Amino acid sequence: MIEAISLPFFQIAAISVLVLAGIHAYLGFHIVRRGVLFVDLALAQMAALGVALGIVLGLEHNETASYLLALGMTFIGAAVFSWLRGRARNVPLEAFIGVVFATAQALVFLVLEKSPAGPEHLKETLVGTLYTVDPHHIAWVAVLYTAIGLVHFFLRKPFFEITTDPQGARARGRRLFLWDLLFYATFGFVVTSAVQIAGVLLVFGLLVIPAIAGVMATSRTVPALVVGWIFGIAAGFVGLIGSVQLDLPAAPSVLVSLTAMLLLQGLLLSVVRRGRSQAARA
Repeated sequence: MIEAISLPFFQIAAISVLVLAGIHAYLGFHIVRRGVLFVDLALAQMAALGVALGIVLGLEHNETASYLLALGMTFIGAAVFSWLRGRARNVPLEAFIGVVFATAQALVFLVLEKSPAGPEHLKETLVGTLYTVDPHHIAWVAVLYTAIGLVHFFLRKPFFEITTDPQGARARGRRLFLWDLLFYATFGFVVTSAVQIAGVLLVFGLLVIPAIAGVMATSRTVPALVVGWIFGIAAGFVGLIGSVQLDLPAAPSVLVSLTAMLLLQGLLLSVVRRGRSQAARA
C-alpha cells in the first residue's frame, strides 16, 4: 500500500477525490433530502452531452469552449428542473428527471457515433480520467469549489429552507423558482467540472452515496454532513488503493468501494441499533 501511495498518479487521483468528495457530499445531502436522487445523474449526463458536442465540433482541445458548452447544457437542465418543481402535480418530478437522463444519454451515443474516436470519448464521459487529469485543472476546480462552498455557506438558510420545507419557504415569501435556479446553477458548476475528472458514474456515486451514509447514521444535519465527508474520503481512498493493487480503472473501483462501504455501514448500524433495542427492553 505504501508503494501505491508514493505513485504520482495515485497522489493526483487521491487529491481529486478529496476535492470532489467535499462539496459533493454536501450537495448530495440536499438532493437526498429533496428525494430527487437522479437529478445529479441527469445533470451530469447533460454535461457529458455538452462535452460530446464539443468533440464533434472540433473543440476537444479548447478547454474553455468545451467547458462552456458542457456548462450551458447543464444550465438548460437546471432551468428545466427548477421550473418543473411545484408544477409537476400529476407526474413525479423524478419521472421527468429520468426522461432527461435517458434522452441526454441517447444523444451522447448518437453524437459520438460520428466521431472516429467515439468509443474512447464515450468511455471517458462514463469513467473520467482520474489517473491522467492535469494537476493544474484540479487546482482550478478546488478554487471554484471553494467559491461555491462560500456561496452556500452564506446562503445556507434559504437553501436549507427550500430543501427541507419548500411549502413553508414559499409561505414565508421565498421565491422558490429563483432559489431553486440558483441552487441548481451552482450544482451545475460542480457537476460540469467533476464529469471531466471523474465521469458521470462516479459523480453520481460521490453525490449520493456519502449523503445516504450520513443520513443513515443520524437525522441531525451537521453530524450527517460530517459522516458523509469522512465516508466519501475514506471510501475514495480504499477504492483507489484497490484500483492500483488489482490494476483496475480508478473511477469504477471508487464507485464499487463506496457501495461496499455503504452496505457495511448499514449492517453495522443494524447490529448496533438492534443491540440498543434489546438492552432497552432488558
